Amino acid sequence: MMLRTKFTCIATVLLAATWKVCMADSTDTMVQVTDTLKFYYKLVSMDGGNAVSVKMVYQGLAWLGIGVSTDGKMVGGKSVIGQPESEVSSTNPGKYDMYYTYPGGVVLMDDSAQTLINGTIAQDTTTGETTMTFTMMLDESGELSITSSGQNIFIYAMGGDNTYPLYHSGGKGSFKVDFLGSTPIVVDSEESSKNYTKIFAAHGIMAVIAWAFLTPFAVASTFLRSLFTSPLWFKVHLYFNCMSFILTAAAFVIAVLNVERNEMFSKPHFIGGWVIMGLATLQVIAGVFRPHAEKKEDPLNASHVVTQTFKSMNAGSVRALWEVTHKVFGVGLIGLTLWQMQTGIVLMTEEYGVKSFLKAYWIWIISFAAVVLLFKIFAYRKWSMNLPQKTEANETQENARD
Repeated sequence: MMLRTKFTCIATVLLAATWKVCMADSTDTMVQVTDTLKFYYKLVSMDGGNAVSVKMVYQGLAWLGIGVSTDGKMVGGKSVIGQPESEVSSTNPGKYDMYYTYPGGVVLMDDSAQTLINGTIAQDTTTGETTMTFTMMLDESGELSITSSGQNIFIYAMGGDNTYPLYHSGGKGSFKVDFLGSTPIVVDSEESSKNYTKIFAAHGIMAVIAWAFLTPFAVASTFLRSLFTSPLWFKVHLYFNCMSFILTAAAFVIAVLNVERNEMFSKPHFIGGWVIMGLATLQVIAGVFRPHAEKKEDPLNASHVVTQTFKSMNAGSVRALWEVTHKVFGVGLIGLTLWQMQTGIVLMTEEYGVKSFLKAYWIWIISFAAVVLLFKIFAYRKWSMNLPQKTEANETQENARD
């Protein structure tokens, strides 16, 4: 009997040494985070200290993430992310530092920090469930700690599918769990009500309408003004630019309200948005308070247009200076927005998994520019053919005066 008891004790010690875990409580505590997400945890004791055993069950087939934060926000927290399409390893599920909200700001920790025990990520296609499990130390050097005797803020995220690091369209949010006492309770639970895919899709659609359609037509109208027999070109230029500015302002406000404050200037695309908004505002103000038009001589050739403008500027013409400045700013603004549209489309594809329309965008821009150029060549040839008649008429008038 004594031998049997000793054998049982030895077996128990060996098993504990193998798993390095001795359960403090055999029952997992379940937290119903959302209708589709359950969070199970169990405090355990290990050789190196206290730990928590976690199981995350999601009604859906997608990558999963669970982490801790000091304020319920993603930035500044640490998380564990599991990718179902990748092989289970020491880094899958793996521990990540979260510096920014975009994929590049979620960085896998060094191998020395990958201390999860028994980490797994698996899916059941029959039930449509994704399950991630792991055991993690409560307190590790250089990382956010989880307290066993007080409130902890957890953050979570689920992808729209298994593709990582595409946007967490399956949902995200935070919840608070109080470990104090024998029966931990949920203090607060919230799920992000914002669908950032739709929000930034709206931002992108308004920007594309403004700068891939309205503004190009507005610019083309003034570029081809000689083809118009009435002031219609000016109305197109004015009204289309006004609509473009309104959409630009709306897209800008959407971005400002939905981008984290510490990320406002973290990417070239974000910085470009501020610059474009500023330049577009200046262009509108300059258009409203433009100087009165001055009477000009009909140009005799293309170079005459340039020399006439410089002569007016040298003579102190405010209108000539305004026209040159307005055009230079306009060309620069269009060039900047072409680049901005490209980076925006790339960001939508990388961060939110939206189908890329980059090729279609550039096909439209190049095609539109080609058509405008053809019309300009036609307009120039038509204007050039009338030059001899205008020259002869001018000479006749001068001779008559003599």
